[in-house]
Amino acid sequence: MALLALRSGETVSGHDAQPLVSVVITNYNYGRYLSQCIHSVVAQNYARLEVIVVDDGSTDDSRTAIASYSSRICASFQSNGGVISATNHGFRLSHGSVVIFLDADDYLLPGAVHSHVEAHRESGVVRSQAYLTVLNDSRLSAGTMPQKRAAEGDLRELILARGPGAYVCSPTSGNAWARSFLEQVLPLPEELKGVPQDALLMDTAPLFGKTVTLKARAAVYRMHQDSASAAFVGMTLENMQKILVHYEKRSIRLAEVAATLGHRTSPPVWKASNWRILTLEYLSRRLSPGFPAPQSPQHFGSAFKIRGTFWKRLLLASVILGIRVAPTKVALRIASRIIELRSM
Repeated sequence: MALLALRSGETVSGHDAQPLVSVVITNYNYGRYLSQCIHSVVAQNYARLEVIVVDDGSTDDSRTAIASYSSRICASFQSNGGVISATNHGFRLSHGSVVIFLDADDYLLPGAVHSHVEAHRESGVVRSQAYLTVLNDSRLSAGTMPQKRAAEGDLRELILARGPGAYVCSPTSGNAWARSFLEQVLPLPEELKGVPQDALLMDTAPLFGKTVTLKARAAVYRMHQDSASAAFVGMTLENMQKILVHYEKRSIRLAEVAATLGHRTSPPVWKASNWRILTLEYLSRRLSPGFPAPQSPQHFGSAFKIRGTFWKRLLLASVILGIRVAPTKVALRIASRIIELRSM
């Protein structure tokens, strides 16, 4: 496989027989996984591929792993700035008309790049996604990420009506993005540090074009105790507050991007229809009385704004009622069964 690097300013049309693809690997102290990740990219059966590794101030043995592939990748080292900073930097170094951001603790499956490129040949596509195989404790499981059916097609009206988190989607390593879209929204604001960068891209992508889902799995999602998502295991006050802060920041960002395209949005309406966010607000109030919480009518009303049958909505309203009347420990246990914090 020949690895190509384009001169600054050179572009590749998405209609080329084989457009240039950039895979940007962002890494922070994942040296133990990095070699497998890089190898999974350079071993792809796709010729026009550039591989960029952005090391975000690692203090482990990541440099050793990166050095072993020095002739096959473009490596860049920066002081620790967070994943948004690393993503912005990696995109600035890239040239591909299709861009994949790959977490260093995940890895691509054979044929992944080719499958994403074929998906992007469809007119109007700005994002392709794939279900990820889950690797848990060195064992490949039957489960996938996401676990529920991922949304695809034209999702613009849905995101404008419901706001951040309006649809189920694949996490970072399962996606490939059209450069034409990324150029409209990157760099992401550095002040959003801590907010998952894939969530910010998922929120805004429907405003620019369609999403397609690959038929085959394209990557492996590694579950381990040091991952960013593992930090959100447990319905604790700290975890719920982080999610609520992220949601507010995502709402502001989405509204700003939508406004540049002439769309009128209402973040308060988004929040009023998001039963998960309202439930987290209510539980936060239970654990710390100083936090604001939704009133019963608003909380119950959010259940009747979900998509689905009347009976599905009624069932959700009943669960919300159970959370509001149950003792705090029981309420938290019920909420943990229906809300997965790490996927929000």
